Amino acid sequence: MSEDYNNKDNQLRVKSFEPNLVQIEIVDFKKWKEENSEESIKLGSVLKIEDGNNNNILCIVKSFKMVEKFDNNVSQLSDNVYEGNFIINTQPIGRLQDGTFKKGINDISIPPNGVSVASMEELEKIYSMEKMQDSKDNILEFAKHNLYSNIGIKCDGDKLFSKHLAIVGSTGSGKSCAVATVIQTLNVEIEKKNNTHVLIFDIHGEYKKAFPNSNHLALQDNSLKIPYWLMTSDELEDLFIESSDLNAYNQISQFKFAVTQNKIKYNSELDNIDYNSPVYFSINEVRNYLYNKNKETHYVEDGEEYLAVLNAKGKDEKLVSSEMNHFWEVLNFETSTGNSKHKVFNQKVAKAGGFTGEFERFISRIDTKLKDNRLSFILQESEFKEDSNSFNMYIEEIKRMIGYSKKNNVTVIDLSTVPFEIVSIIVSVVSRILFDFAFLKTKIENDNDTPYMVVFEEAHKYIPRSNSARYSNARLSVERIAKEGRKYGLSAMIVSQRPSELSSTVFSQCNNFIVMRLTNPEDQGFVKSLLPEASISFGDEIANLEQREALLVGDAFTLPMIVRMNDANPTPKSDDVNFYSCWQEDWKDVEFGFINTSSKE
Repeated sequence: MSEDYNNKDNQLRVKSFEPNLVQIEIVDFKKWKEENSEESIKLGSVLKIEDGNNNNILCIVKSFKMVEKFDNNVSQLSDNVYEGNFIINTQPIGRLQDGTFKKGINDISIPPNGVSVASMEELEKIYSMEKMQDSKDNILEFAKHNLYSNIGIKCDGDKLFSKHLAIVGSTGSGKSCAVATVIQTLNVEIEKKNNTHVLIFDIHGEYKKAFPNSNHLALQDNSLKIPYWLMTSDELEDLFIESSDLNAYNQISQFKFAVTQNKIKYNSELDNIDYNSPVYFSINEVRNYLYNKNKETHYVEDGEEYLAVLNAKGKDEKLVSSEMNHFWEVLNFETSTGNSKHKVFNQKVAKAGGFTGEFERFISRIDTKLKDNRLSFILQESEFKEDSNSFNMYIEEIKRMIGYSKKNNVTVIDLSTVPFEIVSIIVSVVSRILFDFAFLKTKIENDNDTPYMVVFEEAHKYIPRSNSARYSNARLSVERIAKEGRKYGLSAMIVSQRPSELSSTVFSQCNNFIVMRLTNPEDQGFVKSLLPEASISFGDEIANLEQREALLVGDAFTLPMIVRMNDANPTPKSDDVNFYSCWQEDWKDVEFGFINTSSKE
């Protein structure tokens, strides 16, 4: 170290050294400022402590305090000159060893030789991931340092996306733009398609603008179709059965039987068909079966039981009651005759099955769902021809939903106009299908060279912390991805403005965090509780972050840091309505016909 260097920086010295706290004293601030007129120390600045062994400890400034020195002969108020020193509290972040930045610190010589503000060249070494960049082409940059705006923040792309990522922030913090920026950094939507695969659950219809060439699935253009026969038993029951109904047990029992038998009817070439098999069945025929069971009557003749049904000409149909095929079409049952004989059957007509009249509300509920235009995208009957194959139908649905039909890097599932009570079902179905796809590809082909990332926007709305039965299926599907997905090439980006209301199982599986401004104390506390111990002090800053500023923490980043996210190009459609500006304009008439158009979709 040169004599000049010592003279310049001898006002900075280490006062105390602990693993997570290094106190540095500015002995004479006035003098230090005169000797370092072009340098400043701010919250977030990086200081370098030299130990004389070519090993420099790097620390980030977290806080400071003044230690006043009074001169009775000088009035501080009158001359406005501060005479005293500062104590700067810093957090060690790593070391520069032989010109390379390394996380963690081993030791430091006592006493250290000198303290200085890190140079721009040294800062570049910290944030550039230089060593990794020499050996791997997996470096991403989507942000700049908030204090050093000319320094791009690099991260390890493999560690960012193969380990789940959480992006959280209050409304207006720039969360949606951050999501778009990160995904756009993957070089998607270029003429020559790369192997990027991203699926976004778009709750507010924001991301079509950010990804104009995506596989965009929406109700507005009838491109969003989620066939009901892809749903599991739990999902079907969640849609059709009211758990609080006193007759729910019988409803589930008969519904299960009807669905299973109808799947067998249409898939006779397949073995081991059960209630959960992802194969075609007719929901309308299942409805007809339940309708018939609700109305069923029978009569017995010569020891054989027949359905009490007449044909169009008023003649006995002679329908054997045990034959299932009779029940797929609506039957007009004769009413019970009590102890009297029916004039055509010449036998007593009696109620059958024990369900007569008990399914009235159940049938009404099913009919309401089937007639609801808003649900046609999920309950519309698929075309099934004689030569149709459920397996091929299943494959085509997977390809369409994950962007393989048209080779799209990004699939946006627009849920902005989907009835809220159906959102969790769609998330559950698609997430489960994606997991099964990734699982089978890995197990059968012994690898997965087409990994997927699923973006769960507004995740707290359908995978909440509460154990509500309403969201149990979605929560189960997403938690399965969070806990097991990485092994099979399936990762998650969890996006939420209320992390404290989000499933703790999902959130705790995230290894990387982009934390934007959070104003709710519960959300702040929840996020801080999940941060690594060395990063906890950064959590105190998340309430004061500006728009587009974020705290980066995780395995993918060199160290915890506050950054400014790069602009998305194009940006999502997430601008707020400027209420007051709009109110100052002249009265605008509204054509209300759009409401009718919306109701027909």
